Amino acid sequence: MEEIDFRAAAELLSATSEWMGNGRTKTEIGGMQVEVDNPLSVSPMGAPKNVTWPEQLLPAAMAACFITTMSSISERLRMHPKVIRVTVKPLLARDIDGGFKFEKMFITVEVSLPKEEVSKAERLIELTHSYCLISKALKGNVEEIIETKVNEV
Repeated sequence: MEEIDFRAAAELLSATSEWMGNGRTKTEIGGMQVEVDNPLSVSPMGAPKNVTWPEQLLPAAMAACFITTMSSISERLRMHPKVIRVTVKPLLARDIDGGFKFEKMFITVEVSLPKEEVSKAERLIELTHSYCLISKALKGNVEEIIETKVNEV
């Protein structure tokens, strides 16, 4: 296995946010810019286009991490998913300090596999959950509830 340059990876994975006022930031991730707001200052209902919240970015990161991790693991297991779709719905709760916290992440994993590979789906999802970097970061802090939907193709 080749060595990983963790300093280079830190640069690649970095994000920079700049305050724009009123709880809003301009955040740059890998050359892309996105406006990130405070959900208490801009209601999610009728919000301007291209504005998101940190509370949306974490579930988005988890969904994308699950897909990329599952894709990599399926190659190693010689599996051939035709469709991988992950939906992450967070449940917020009050924290002991009066603020908010992520209490649970409801993760729905939909995967379509050839008939002969369906029996390996549970193992694929277990491995995905254990190797997903975002899931590892949340372990012990946020309960993850995984629902699996496997289809034959």
